[in-house]
Amino acid sequence: MVVRGNEGIRLLLMEDDRAQARLVQRSLERTGYTVTVVHDGDSGIAQYEAEAYDLLIVDHQMPGQDGLQVLHSLAARGAMPPAIMVTGHGDEAIAVEALQLGAGDYVVKDVEGRFLTLLPTIIAQVLRRHRLEAEKRQAEEQLKDTLETLESRVRERTAELQRLNRHLQAEIAERQRTEAALDQEHQFVTALLDTVSALVVVLDTQGRIVRFNRACEHLSGYSFAEVQGHCLWELVMPPEEVEAGQTAFARLCHEASPTTFENVWVSKRGERHLIVWSNTVLVNRQGAVQYVIGTGIDITARRHMEQDMQQADRLALVGQLASGMAHEIGTPLNVIAGNAELLRLELQGQGFDADELETIIKQADRITGLIERLLSFARPKTQTVEALSLHEPLSQALCLLEPRFRHQDIVVLVDIPAALPLVAAAPDQLEQVFLNILVNAWHAMPHGGRITIAAGTADHNAVQIAFWDTGQGMEPAELAQAFLPFYSTKGEQGTGLGLAICQQIIESHRGNIRLASTPGVGTTVTITLPRVEVTEQRSGA
Repeated sequence: MVVRGNEGIRLLLMEDDRAQARLVQRSLERTGYTVTVVHDGDSGIAQYEAEAYDLLIVDHQMPGQDGLQVLHSLAARGAMPPAIMVTGHGDEAIAVEALQLGAGDYVVKDVEGRFLTLLPTIIAQVLRRHRLEAEKRQAEEQLKDTLETLESRVRERTAELQRLNRHLQAEIAERQRTEAALDQEHQFVTALLDTVSALVVVLDTQGRIVRFNRACEHLSGYSFAEVQGHCLWELVMPPEEVEAGQTAFARLCHEASPTTFENVWVSKRGERHLIVWSNTVLVNRQGAVQYVIGTGIDITARRHMEQDMQQADRLALVGQLASGMAHEIGTPLNVIAGNAELLRLELQGQGFDADELETIIKQADRITGLIERLLSFARPKTQTVEALSLHEPLSQALCLLEPRFRHQDIVVLVDIPAALPLVAAAPDQLEQVFLNILVNAWHAMPHGGRITIAAGTADHNAVQIAFWDTGQGMEPAELAQAFLPFYSTKGEQGTGLGLAICQQIIESHRGNIRLASTPGVGTTVTITLPRVEVTEQRSGA
């Protein structure tokens, strides 16, 4: 599928590895870009000079001129085009030198090919920064020309007024013309501020809003008329950041020097945006601060991406830890459990009490189970996906837990249509998800209760199943961390991997899992999975 919006954007890829080049070319062309490939630095420079390209993707190691030499050559010829350095070494020195030469960003090739997923986003960011810089330069040039023109006009009008000071009517008419020109320039500056994509806000020395451009209106949900004259921190700052914002504002007014600052804006719709600000001041002729000007960029998406990458790194570490534990702990643990079992049987045969040995065996089994769950989470098994009904794995899970539910006075109500569309899933993995959810509900209702299970079609392309329990529920802070690995509300009874594994399995099936909970009322788990199309069901029959 080709992503709309990138058509017409031409990329020049310099990559000596032909197989890697084809892989990158196909990946980027699927996102709508037009990609030309060359396999050495000399050919890349010749191709760039022969045709027009919007962005260069330059591999570091190439025959002839390498990536840095290509950037040196392009920089020596004039303005550096938008460029991304690609290297398989992860050498920060190469990245720094590339950025100093004018490259927009860099990306490190990895064996798993994850950089292919990041590359379209990095390309979009580099092109966007390049466009913003060009627009900024153009705007600054236009503003400079305008100011010079205005100053020239004012000088001309002043000279004319001095010559015609005896003619009051002429002076009044000329003043009116000058005021009209100033108003036109004011409208021009206003239009300019409203067309830039950056957030621009102007405050007086009390923190009251004087200017609030269109980008601010769009992000915050407030119009300029709604915010004019109000203090900024009264409208868009969360309570926990107001004091820090006021302190930074007071320091800026006192020191009258440019600063940078990060804070959160909460929009009228309740959305939170992380903004990085570049702030400066305007002073009067006496040097006193009159206005504070802030120019901001919304970095919420970038910060989320950084957090996702950190989470991926942590999960990779968990995989290494799980593998080591399985090898280093599993073997001696099996020896301990086996010998304890033999000793227990021998003592029981002689009529001795073997309760302590039974405890050793149970704890060894518990540790073995924990290691298996760690391995399952860190290195999920690949299973065959088939078209199946949700009835099958759900019935298996309920059958396993039915004696426990009956013993603990838990009533289970199931409402799943017989003609519910099939889903594409691995039966064992789906059963594991349902079993984890039902066990959590069981543990949340130690004194009995009710579990309601209902399913239906979420839309034309998805099937949804929901589990409601009448358990103790979760606090908002617990709910926010429920899917984090090793987070558990069960104390020593829980490993904190159940919901994390459920989320991993459901997302691997191209679905999603959501939690909603009210303390003292209960918890709802909702799973959405893509349905199997009619043609797929027929072909699998």
